[in-house]
Amino acid sequence: MTKIRSRQQVVDAAARVFAEKGYDNARIEDIAKELGVLQGSLYYHVSSKAALLRLVTRQQFTEVVVRLEKVVAGRAAPREKLKKAIRAQQRYVDQHRTASPRWFTDTHDPRRTEIEAEEDARLFARYREAWKSILRDGVAAGDVSPAIDPTVTVLTLLGMCISPAAWPPPGPGRSPGTMAALQLDIVWSGLAAGPASAGAGEPGPS
Repeated sequence: MTKIRSRQQVVDAAARVFAEKGYDNARIEDIAKELGVLQGSLYYHVSSKAALLRLVTRQQFTEVVVRLEKVVAGRAAPREKLKKAIRAQQRYVDQHRTASPRWFTDTHDPRRTEIEAEEDARLFARYREAWKSILRDGVAAGDVSPAIDPTVTVLTLLGMCISPAAWPPPGPGRSPGTMAALQLDIVWSGLAAGPASAGAGEPGPS
């Protein structure tokens, strides 16, 4: 029998099993088999399958948050940063099609403790702040209209980017990269600063 060295090892095994079987069809026994251990060994590290799901989805979402924060910290132009952000979101949705919507629609999950809900809220706040930073960079550079409301714009962007999770699996011509490029073209036409936006109004709230 293999020895479990860390909880991360359990989370990684659960992620593989959930991806293969789906959460509803996956059993704790399947995860134990993936690890090569007895089922009882898992309960030293996690309390339930639902707890494992939260750890897996939080890890997956944290990865895309960190990726976006790296985009924000980069030296690319605002439009290129927005392109990379949308592409990262599309890849996240494509790779984690079942789990990804919970971060945007499952804000009152009764299975979460109060501490877990606070942790999730802080993580999602980091995520939204990364998007807002890209917009603020665009305004500062004169590429994005100062009349936009960053909060409303980010919520609109996220609604657009998460919607493919409810669509049929991507087919020819609908890769994450292709989808990101199309969405960027649609979004940028509404964000870009130009003669019509000059003096159009006061900047929206941050």
